[in-house]
Amino acid sequence: MLDLFYEALNFNDLFWILSAAFFAGIIRGFSGFGSAMVYLPLAAQVLPPVQAIVSMVLFDLIGIWPTVPRALKYAKLPDVFRLGLGMVLTTPLGLLALYFMSQSSFRLLASVLIILLLLLLIMGVRYRGALSNRIMLMAGALGGLFGGSSGLCGPPVIMIYMASKSAPEIVRANLLLYLIITDIVLLVLCFSSFNISLFPIFIGFFAAVPFMVGNIFGSKMFDPKREGVFRIVAYVVIGFSAIYGLPIWNF
Repeated sequence: MLDLFYEALNFNDLFWILSAAFFAGIIRGFSGFGSAMVYLPLAAQVLPPVQAIVSMVLFDLIGIWPTVPRALKYAKLPDVFRLGLGMVLTTPLGLLALYFMSQSSFRLLASVLIILLLLLLIMGVRYRGALSNRIMLMAGALGGLFGGSSGLCGPPVIMIYMASKSAPEIVRANLLLYLIITDIVLLVLCFSSFNISLFPIFIGFFAAVPFMVGNIFGSKMFDPKREGVFRIVAYVVIGFSAIYGLPIWNF
């Protein structure tokens, strides 16, 4: 155990991981989503797919708690439950795909999915129907497929919420709580499906500190009246991360 602890502590790219976690925390703290979109394309450059996801899930679960009380105040818990239920049913199928995926394929899939989501959002493509119970379950189910195969549980849910008439604080709270559920499910399934060492766990614990700091900072910046301005900044950061994460660069 101590050997893996020192290996993680002396990991050559640890500063890269900690920086990615910090910026992921800022985006997550403000918007309620986006941490995976920032972190995974960057972390996947230096960590295998499963290790990147495990480290993210751990620091996400640890670092997000300061913002949970506020989320519980505004969230619509029945909607969060339906999203979580749909996600639980399909995440194992996504993990099955991840099992057979190489690091470069994982980076490509994660980055392409993020870029496509950003393009759809920027172009104003939205789901315009009513957010019925069935739609919530389907969005969660798609999120499970995305999350299991690439660590990105949020895109389908983000798309439907961007179209809703809910207040920004409700959308942010629902997304934050839904993503906590996805973290727990991914962590349990990863440990039960893969032979995971303590190395990514230590990496996740180390990254929890900068992620928590970024989360608190981003949460304090949240102001529904300034949502449009910060959304542009968030899109730029997420887009840069996705493009930089493509397996076409030499490192």
